[in-house]
Amino acid sequence: MLVPKGYCTIARIEDYLLVDIIDDFEDRVNEWIARTEKFIEQETGRVFIADSVASNKTYDGVGGLNLFIDECVSIDSLTIDGTAVDTDDYFIYPANETPKTRIKLKDDAGLVFTKDEQNIIISAKWGYSVDCPADIGFAATVLVAGIINFSGDMSGEIKSEKIGDYSVAYKEQTSWQDFETAKRIIERYKLIVV
Repeated sequence: MLVPKGYCTIARIEDYLLVDIIDDFEDRVNEWIARTEKFIEQETGRVFIADSVASNKTYDGVGGLNLFIDECVSIDSLTIDGTAVDTDDYFIYPANETPKTRIKLKDDAGLVFTKDEQNIIISAKWGYSVDCPADIGFAATVLVAGIINFSGDMSGEIKSEKIGDYSVAYKEQTSWQDFETAKRIIERYKLIVV
C-alpha cells in the first residue's frame, strides 16, 4: 500500500466534502491520496514535498562553472571527480527561493565542473519545497474528493471525468469549477525541460 506524503489529508477532504469518513474507509482514502499525489507528480514532473533525508544523484560534468541540477531544497555535499567541494566554494541558485536548480562554482575557487561522464555527485534533499504549496494541496483535495464522490451513490445530475487511473464525479457546479481549477493548477506547475 502506498503511503501519502502529505499533499492533502483526510481531515481536509472531510472539510471539503462536509462529511465524516468512517474509520474503516480511511485506508482506502489514504491509498487514493497517495495515488493522487503520484498522478500530480507524473503530470507536473515535480515532487512537491522534498525528501527529509539527503540522497545522492550523479551528473555528468559539463566543463565550466555552472551545473543545472534537479530541484532540491538544500545541498548537503558536492563532489567533483571524487573530491569533496567545500561549501564556501560554490553558490546555489536561485539565491532567495526554492527550489534550487543550479550550482555555480565561485570564480576564485579554482574549480570547474570537469567535462566527463558521471563525475559529479550531489547529496541533497530533492524536491520542490519543504511543505506542499497550498494550491497543489487544494488540487489534491479536490481530486480525491471527486474519487470518493464517484465511488459513492450520487443521485441526480452529475458530471464525471477520468483523471489518471481513476474517475472523478461532482454534482454541484461549484465542485465542478473546483475540479477545473485543480486541473489548471496542475498544468501551471508542469516542469519545462529545455
